[in-house]
Amino acid sequence: KAGQTGFYILKFLACFRLLCSLLIPALFLSGVLCVCLVVLLWGVRLWIQQRKKQLTSAGKDGKRPLLVAFFHPYCNAGGGGERVLWCAIRTLQKK
Repeated sequence: KAGQTGFYILKFLACFRLLCSLLIPALFLSGVLCVCLVVLLWGVRLWIQQRKKQLTSAGKDGKRPLLVAFFHPYCNAGGGGERVLWCAIRTLQKK
């Protein structure tokens, strides 16, 4: 019985050592990846904010640039929505 107890203790220690050898690097790697993800998202956020400031900053005359967007719900249906959009753009360019 004493021999079996020693065997189970050795088996448990071997499993524990294997678990530690896998768990510690996995925890370290996941921590590093989390830090990299946070830094990446922070950098993207700063880049978007800077880009937004550049696009909406006042020009030389102190006025903001005019931004226009066009949307037609049936533009891709082939029923003439494309022509409606192009006519609206041409009219805006003429003015």
